Amino acid sequence: MFELLDFTAQNIIATKADDQLRRVDYEKIYPLVHNILLSGKKVRWYLEIENFNQWSDNSYSQKIMHTNDFEKIGCVGAIDGDKRIMKMLEPFKNAEILFFSIADKEMAKSWIRD
Repeated sequence: MFELLDFTAQNIIATKADDQLRRVDYEKIYPLVHNILLSGKKVRWYLEIENFNQWSDNSYSQKIMHTNDFEKIGCVGAIDGDKRIMKMLEPFKNAEILFFSIADKEMAKSWIRD
């Protein structure tokens, strides 16, 4: 499930994810993605992850729209090298992706802003 965080502003979408992600979770941020693209900017995604299991529909992560329009993705949590997270982010080939520990949450926010 995605929770939209207060850090969301301008071309930054900030979400917190936990448990299993479903199509409807990603579709929640589609309107935000579209608004950013209409402003002529690329999307920056701050993604905090807790207790992530997987996409409930593993094939869905390959069908995500606008993956080429993401410029940066900052993933926060105990996830560095987690193959499930790597699989989830696979479609975002053009984005610069960095992983941060939960202790480095503020550093991740700063990186996604710059």
